[in-house]
Amino acid sequence: MTSVAVIGGGITGLSAAYYLSKAPQAVKKIVLLEGSSRVGGWMQSTRTEEGAIFEHGPRSLRTAGDAGANVLGMADDLGLSDQILPVLPSHEGAKNRFIYAGGKLHKLPSSFSGLFRRYELFAGQSPARLGLREPFVPKREGEGDESVHSFFSRRLGPQFADNAIDPMIRGIWAGDCRLLSVQALFPSMYQAERRKGSITRGMLFGPKQKGTPLQINSTLLQQARKERWAIWSLREGLETLSHALREKLVENGVEILTDSFVERLEFDTAEEVVQVTTLNEQLQVDHVISAVPSQCLAPMLAGRHPILADNLSVNPSATVGLVNLEYAGAVLPSEGFGYLVPSLEPERVLGVVFDSSTFPQHNRPGSATTRLTAMMGGTWFPQQFGDPDKVDTSHLLDVAVETIGQHLNITASPLRSFSVIHKDCIPQYTLGHTDRLEQMDSYISEQRLPLSLVGCSYRGVGVNDCILSSRKAVSALLEAKEWD
Repeated sequence: MTSVAVIGGGITGLSAAYYLSKAPQAVKKIVLLEGSSRVGGWMQSTRTEEGAIFEHGPRSLRTAGDAGANVLGMADDLGLSDQILPVLPSHEGAKNRFIYAGGKLHKLPSSFSGLFRRYELFAGQSPARLGLREPFVPKREGEGDESVHSFFSRRLGPQFADNAIDPMIRGIWAGDCRLLSVQALFPSMYQAERRKGSITRGMLFGPKQKGTPLQINSTLLQQARKERWAIWSLREGLETLSHALREKLVENGVEILTDSFVERLEFDTAEEVVQVTTLNEQLQVDHVISAVPSQCLAPMLAGRHPILADNLSVNPSATVGLVNLEYAGAVLPSEGFGYLVPSLEPERVLGVVFDSSTFPQHNRPGSATTRLTAMMGGTWFPQQFGDPDKVDTSHLLDVAVETIGQHLNITASPLRSFSVIHKDCIPQYTLGHTDRLEQMDSYISEQRLPLSLVGCSYRGVGVNDCILSSRKAVSALLEAKEWD
């Protein structure tokens, strides 16, 4: 019997099992192993008794690119089309984004004409002027990786790197752009400079993207493209997606084992099988798809593959505190997606999302309220708050309420709040990450290990990236293996 074990029941593992289950003639048995008592990972949504929805993890998904299109196709296949909450580019919750610096909010450009305005954030220069100068900046000498901050400081100036790139990296990766790899985070821009000596020239005149576009037959995707959706969520929150995936897996005969922490993986390349040892039992399967963070996978190899384990262990992960707040009435100075805070500012929040502005459908019905989410810590969590295992979430709440009150001039106390600490939730792609990926891929291929690596530790930390990585891994597995 052909069998595959998927390790990790977050959105990546659920997606891998989903794509495997769509090929029942090729894969006869699928087992999903999750170490905790629930599947879904960081996707966590709460509905209060008043009817409001709060997200304690990801809160919206983008539609752009293959990754965005792929997830819309999945949502359609799972029967979630009638629960979609789309946001158009013209909506204030999509286009109005801010940076908090120097004690005030600065609105970022949201239109073509806005690119030609001068901004205090960029030393009185316009983004257009910075862009027009970029092709004349000398190409970096030498090869090898470079930090995100160094790259954009050279190409677009230190003010742009400090006040645009830095807060963006904090908002997406909760990380320090001075430590992270531009080759891993912005591969197309990195390659553009290498090929043509400039981001602008490389993007305009470089080779087109290789590979065959994904074939996705989805009415929902067609609707999203026709109406030009920017982002979307679900009526009951994004955790609905993981719930729907679990239901589909059960329907398709996938065995889901929670509280099944994997301790060890042993590969028998001669017999082409894998011995999977959990706290409770031993399983023998033909292939393993690892959807857990790389630092969690490394100990499972039990010292048998040091080259692979060492590379898996290099990147640290950031811990993020999330504080959801609900206020009575309309308390925002401006509607928008929210704001981010550069690391040079003496603040203890990474950014604040204006949830009620982007998805008012999630507000409690019958009364006007404002919902906000503060993101805190990231790479700076230990120095700002201490050991994540010892921090009282009430302290995060106090800091969030005080800081947001100062930033947005809110004097009222929140009606409701939630505080959570997501320990080691976002891998940090440090310098050399792309080279390490190549070394791991080569080692797995050369050693003929029946192992696939998917998820946020490798080629993107977003939900869309993780789901697409699962689809690609399953497709590659089915194409390469001559299944019985």
